[in-house]
Amino acid sequence: MFNEEITEEKPWKVLPGAFGDSINNIKIIENFIDKDDLLSLQNFVKKINEWDNSRESEYHEDGTIKYGADVWLNRTCSSYLVKRLDRDIYELIDFYIDKMTAKINQNYNCIVEKRPPVIVCWRPGDFQIAHADKQLQDGRPNAFPDYDINSLFYINDDYEGGELFYTQHKIKIKPTAGLAISHPGDVNYIHGVTPVLSGIRWVIPAFYSIKSF
Repeated sequence: MFNEEITEEKPWKVLPGAFGDSINNIKIIENFIDKDDLLSLQNFVKKINEWDNSRESEYHEDGTIKYGADVWLNRTCSSYLVKRLDRDIYELIDFYIDKMTAKINQNYNCIVEKRPPVIVCWRPGDFQIAHADKQLQDGRPNAFPDYDINSLFYINDDYEGGELFYTQHKIKIKPTAGLAISHPGDVNYIHGVTPVLSGIRWVIPAFYSIKSF
């Protein structure tokens, strides 16, 4: 399930299905973020007024979409913006990504490489269709074939709707503030988000690439 050679024909270093399809690979950790740190994050997100809209949509040769940029317009505060707005918050989020990196290495028996902090805003009406992080639902690679494992950190819970669901595993979760979740990125862990009905949902997604098992 590990392919060192990455080419256009073989875009995955870690082949889809490497972790099987067990529900046990969906890891839920209550109170992952300390209360004082949650308060700092909750205060910070209220001040965000800049968004990273630099990425463009990507398509397969037949015209099917690999990545749709429009849905993320004015919703993503990327790492360079977080760092510029508040270096302490950047380092705080990075601390929790490091904490999750250690959990992932233990839980999935691997060594992963992390990515910098990002914060995503979900306003009323925002939702996410069921998807996998490194594949399209038809099994082809999307724009992120090295997103082997994903984690989500939830900053707040004072909103309605916005439940996380896993299609195959028949799980629906209304996240609480401080909750963290991780899962593999392939089509055995298709997931989405129901529409936000009211309030603003703030989430820190983090993606990890496997370096070795």
